[in-house]
Amino acid sequence: MKASVKKGGCGPKATRMHQPSGGKHDTQWEDDEWLVSRIYSSGDSRLLVRSRVVERPGTLAPLERAYELRDVLDADWATRPLSLVKQHGSDALLLDDPGGEVLTSLVGRPWELRPFLRVAIGIADALRHLHEQGIVHKDVKPAHVLVDVGAGKAWLTGFGIASRIPRERQGPPEIAAGSLACIAPEQTGRMNRSVDSRSDLYAFGVTLYQMLTGELSFAAADAMEWIHSHVARGPKPAGERVPGIPAAIEQIVLKLMSKTAEQHYRTAAGVEADLRRCLTELEASGATDPFPLASQDVADRLLVPERLYGRERDVATLVAAFERPPQATTGIAAPVEQQDLVTAVKASQAVSGEIVLERLIERLMVNAVEQAGAEGGRRQRAPDPRAR
Repeated sequence: MKASVKKGGCGPKATRMHQPSGGKHDTQWEDDEWLVSRIYSSGDSRLLVRSRVVERPGTLAPLERAYELRDVLDADWATRPLSLVKQHGSDALLLDDPGGEVLTSLVGRPWELRPFLRVAIGIADALRHLHEQGIVHKDVKPAHVLVDVGAGKAWLTGFGIASRIPRERQGPPEIAAGSLACIAPEQTGRMNRSVDSRSDLYAFGVTLYQMLTGELSFAAADAMEWIHSHVARGPKPAGERVPGIPAAIEQIVLKLMSKTAEQHYRTAAGVEADLRRCLTELEASGATDPFPLASQDVADRLLVPERLYGRERDVATLVAAFERPPQATTGIAAPVEQQDLVTAVKASQAVSGEIVLERLIERLMVNAVEQAGAEGGRRQRAPDPRAR
């Protein structure tokens, strides 16, 4: 069986799928779909990423996507693909092994500040190199990072949905691309915003939050609750979960996790510079004081803001209309439902920074009609006090 051949770019050549040679297999990480193993043979080691499902359509595509990037991934900051293979009837990808541990195995408890900062700087450095190659990872999370804690080194892996397009529009899919616990708001397809390298920085912030606190920034029971959390909820400051986290480090993480791309860091280099300053101060004096963030965060390309300007008066009029108290006890604007609408409007403003009035008005009219029907039904079911 041969891997698909794509014309142009650095698509995979006709690489024959084969069974990797034998040796000791040490499982590094696994979930319901994928298993990552370290293979030891003849004094050497490789990483093997294997699908847990045999011959399921779609499992080869992300492996091919990662393999396509082999010519631009550097072993100094990424796991370089070697070949597409078969193991136990499942599609798999053989990778160079830079060493280190999968970050997933090291989270779950709060990190000490010095090793945290060293590893955070290493991850920021790896992201900086990746973005300099014009690649957006789109699935940054602890399972896709290898780290050497002692050396402060990090290597990115898991390039199955990475994109060479520096900025792309994410439509509203049935299932958002990326891992829901770490996904950037614009990747949900519910923000009317493009996905670019800053989306990786949001996921980087979620990863740092988990390292600092031992917990995810949000808890959710299903996909829609995850999406709502990333789009509309602010994370609890890390210092409120784990006392003693310096305010400067807490603010760096919160800035990374801002809801709109314009509000957080523009480059991984900008984050790296702030993290290095924190580490330098911590090692010199045992503390790090607050300082202006992103002073060295200079974008390497023009980033046009994706928000609507010049409609402030229209938005204010619309919000004021819903904040006015109802004039009658009957109708479609019961106070509780009214408050829900006000909250929704304000959340839309705060989260996306834009409101398309035509769509919003259409949605609110639908809500009003539905509420009118519900209220009419309640009046019909309510007992008439005069019947007693």
